[in-house]
Amino acid sequence: MKQCPECSTQYEDDLAFCPKDGRALIAKTIMSARLCPQCANSISADAVKCPYCNADFGPTPDTQWPTREEPALQAKPLRVRDKISTVSLAVFGIGVIVFAAGLFLVFGQWQHPELPVAPQDNTKDFQQRDQKIQSLESELNRVRQELTERSDEASELKTKLDETQKDLVTMQQRLAIANREVERVASSRAQPPAVSTPPRPADTSPPPPAPSRRAAPPGTYETIRSTTVYEGPSGSSRVLTKITKGTRVEVVRSSGDWLEVRSKHGNPPGFVRADDAMFVSRTN
Repeated sequence: MKQCPECSTQYEDDLAFCPKDGRALIAKTIMSARLCPQCANSISADAVKCPYCNADFGPTPDTQWPTREEPALQAKPLRVRDKISTVSLAVFGIGVIVFAAGLFLVFGQWQHPELPVAPQDNTKDFQQRDQKIQSLESELNRVRQELTERSDEASELKTKLDETQKDLVTMQQRLAIANREVERVASSRAQPPAVSTPPRPADTSPPPPAPSRRAAPPGTYETIRSTTVYEGPSGSSRVLTKITKGTRVEVVRSSGDWLEVRSKHGNPPGFVRADDAMFVSRTN
């Protein structure tokens, strides 16, 4: 193995120069070492610059640390000029303490990794989000309650509307009957007054029977005015529906002044007045 005298980097024997510094490599076995007076790391004896702390060595003699080659038990007598200064001892002690603290921190953190602690800002964000969610839930409950109340009001209004429509149909039926009566009264008043004749003696014979109305033939009829369909052949019967003018109905038979009609849509049969419909054609 070879070693650079400048940076103390070791290389294989096939290299002759250091790729970093360009210095000629020397054999490691014949190379003497010393301690850096600044950081106390082992460096080459003829190195002019420490590869660890980058300290430059001037022409003045530096503080010499004891090397490995000197035996520990053979202490040479030190002169005053060879004593280590107080500043160098302080630097060396601080360097050792820093180095030991670094090792402790590195190996301690590697063996006992600390779990990440959630910062306080994240806790505040979570609390704010919870408050927003609670406020949104309260707003949603309020909207649901309002929707339920509106639905109840809509149901009540619909019930009132149905009752109003029923009352309107009843009033329309009564109005149609009243209009029919008015038309009959008006037609009777339009007839010329009868000539007064002397009173005849009372006739005790029973009155002749009223001429029977000719039965209307079954077939298709068309209403000549707006009319009402009753459940039976009587104006006091229950009203089924009301049909407009020009509506065609199927008549199956007649009963006096009434025509029995049948619905093509499956509705129950009913009766209309014969005066309100006009014969169109016979049923095939």
